[in-house]
Amino acid sequence: MLQKAVIIGTGNVAWQLAHCLPLCGCCVLQIFGRNAHKAESLALEVGAEHTDSYRDIYPNADFYIYAVSDDALPEVVDNVETDAGIHLHTSGSVDIAVFEGKRSNYGVLYPLQTFTRGRMVDFGRVAIFTEANSADNLRRIGDFARRLSLKVFDVDSRQRRRVHLAGVIACNFANYLWQVADDVLHADNLRFYDVLLPLIQETVDKLKYMSPAEAQTGPAKRGDTQTIARHLDMLGNTGDVADLYGMFSRLILQKR
Repeated sequence: MLQKAVIIGTGNVAWQLAHCLPLCGCCVLQIFGRNAHKAESLALEVGAEHTDSYRDIYPNADFYIYAVSDDALPEVVDNVETDAGIHLHTSGSVDIAVFEGKRSNYGVLYPLQTFTRGRMVDFGRVAIFTEANSADNLRRIGDFARRLSLKVFDVDSRQRRRVHLAGVIACNFANYLWQVADDVLHADNLRFYDVLLPLIQETVDKLKYMSPAEAQTGPAKRGDTQTIARHLDMLGNTGDVADLYGMFSRLILQKR
């Protein structure tokens, strides 16, 4: 059965869902955005209607998907007027209670992935975490989520916040370290893509077959304090990057 969705938001998650849902048998009826130009632009890309008025949000969709920032979510929920369908937010860190007393049927559809506007991801490989205010709604949200991915997990808000924390450490913090490494290479006119990408890819590929602890290598893992000292000397022994290097080396040494 063709299901109808309204996407509330125009950012990276909204862009991804707007493009992926039609491929999974879901009709995106409308894009709502507080910025009219962004709402219109995204709607044109996927052949949907658009609005920047809460009063003009389509009143009878099956799902209303809130893909807005965590800070904006309570205000947006307060302003959406329709109580039809199931209302879902996509945040990793906001409690399901944001809908309590404001919607009859609600839940969470949290995809654990890094999204960039203009770059489609394979949603079939994305872990999606669901939650609902009733068993029947959880079943309906689960059926909807499995149109996007087979990796669907029912968790509560506390568990989802822990998943989000792990994601920030594994993705956002790791990406920042890649930026630091890129800066180190730039000092000698070497390119991240050529030099480090194969190393990173092999590190990730190993995690398909072993735990992160088993995959750990490097001077700290070996207890090679002389190499660690040389690296710290190269970094000037002071400053944020040297502090990061020293902290991570100590933590890995403690895990040996």
